[in-house]
Order: sequence, then C-alpha cells, then structure tokens
Amino acid sequence: MMHGQLRELARGLKLGARSLVSGTPRDRTYARRLIEWRIRGLVSREVTFQRNGFTWTGLTSCSITELIFTTDHYQDARLDEVIAWLRGKPDFSRPVIVNVGANLGDIAIPLTRTGKRIIAVEPNPETFSRLVRNVRQNGLEDRITCCDVAISAAAGSARLVSTGDPGNSELEESGSRLGMDGMDQRKAVYDVRTARLEDLLASLKVAPDQVALVVSDTQGFESQVIESGAALWRQNTPLWVEIWPKGLACHGGIDSFLQTCERHFRHFVSDEGLNRPPEPVRALKPVVDRLKNSEFTDVLLLP
Repeated sequence: MMHGQLRELARGLKLGARSLVSGTPRDRTYARRLIEWRIRGLVSREVTFQRNGFTWTGLTSCSITELIFTTDHYQDARLDEVIAWLRGKPDFSRPVIVNVGANLGDIAIPLTRTGKRIIAVEPNPETFSRLVRNVRQNGLEDRITCCDVAISAAAGSARLVSTGDPGNSELEESGSRLGMDGMDQRKAVYDVRTARLEDLLASLKVAPDQVALVVSDTQGFESQVIESGAALWRQNTPLWVEIWPKGLACHGGIDSFLQTCERHFRHFVSDEGLNRPPEPVRALKPVVDRLKNSEFTDVLLLP
C-alpha cells in the first residue's frame, strides 16, 4: 500500500469517525459513505453504484465520482436552480441541451429529467468510454447523444493531457502551460479530434434555434467554446459556464475571455445571484477578480 493511500485512508477514517459520533443524520450518511469510498479505493480502480435514481460507473481516482458516491450529486443539484430560473423564459421550450465537457455524465444524465435531448461532448477517450457506459446502463441511449470530440475555435486535432483525476484533463496548446500544473499529475496524452460547436451541432442536424441551453466545463478553454458557438448566442441560447482564472490564464488569457463574453453576451447571472436580476456583462470582471488561487465559479451568460 502506498504512503499516499494510507494518508487518504487515515484522513477519511478520522473525518468519518468524527461525523459518525457527533454529526447530523446527513453527516453520518456522508461519513459512512466516505469510509466505504476510501476502502474501495484501496482495492478497486473502478466502482459501480446507484445514487439519485441512476447507476454510475467511475474511477476511484475521480473526484466527481467520489462526490456522487458520498453526496448523491456533483453539479447537477446547482444546475437544477439554473433550470428553474430558465423555465419561465420562452426560449427554454427548445428541445436540446448541450453539455460540453460531459465527463462521465454527471450533468448530462440528470439533465434528461428535463425531457430534452442531451448532446454530451467529452474528448478524453477513457472518460468517454465511461460516459457511454453510464448512458447505456441507465437506458438513455435515445435521450443522450455522446460525441468524442473537443470543442475548439477551429476544426482539426489537439493534444489532450489526462491527469490522475480525470476531471482535470485539459487541452494542451503549443508551448503553453496547463491550469492543472501544480494541482495534479500528468498521466497520459491523447491526440483528439476538435470541432467548432456550431459545426458539431450542424453535423447532428441540430439548428442553433433548437438549443435551450449550453453547459460548458472545459478547464480554461471557455473562450474557444464561446467563439465556436456564435450562431447559438445569436439565437439567444444562454451559456452556463465555469470560470476558472488559473485555467483561463493558460488558454488565451483572462482579459481575452472577458472581451469574448462582451462580444457575444449582454448580461449574466452569478452562481450566487440566481435570485437577483441579471447584471450587465461588463460587471463580470469584478466577479473574476475576486477569485483567488485555484478558485472557480459558474455563471449564466445571457445573449
């Protein structure tokens, strides 16, 4: 057993024991699951389990899988609030949602509860195989279209760096550093196909005015996602997007991202502001400036 695994097991047991003794029922459930997760991680590379009405398969090294196992959710619980906010808007009646950076389906699969068709885009070959497996074992092949491609400003190919935690996988540009450097270890490099978002949707016979929402988590590649989806924003499709300054700084820069947002969107709603009116997109800079080190947030960009 590696020293790192021993430390993780000890940390999990310590936290779990404390919560089992003094925590709320919810804390105790989390503690039991955390202890089980740490033990499973010592004996298995991959796990399959049921949570939140779905069956999941993922790596024990994946933080997203861990959160689903221990808490039932990853970001889908927060996205439910975004969906609720959008339901009153006429354009949300459109039939398609696009999930760029779909990982193992942690957002795409719960989104099927909206009744819409989901386009799930994931370029990491190993992660894509688990996305497809999770879609199949939940009987959702007719609801989710899986695409093994990276969204970029230009069609072609790119290098994707896979990391110890697959959720940190990141596209590598020529000579550029990566946002995850210093946070995770590089494990493998894959040559992956790239496509513009609007071109990918055209190949699937999905028109821009059919898309109700785009959800994007691409580890700092958000400017390229926005530029490649200009036809969607012209049709008033909103974008729920992760803002991770450390990653953005490695892929075109933070200022370029903010300028790209201002070219294509007029307003935004912050992760903490879903109960407040939308703000002008120029007010996004102070939100980004408040993020420190490796912090990130999500915002809803509105054309």
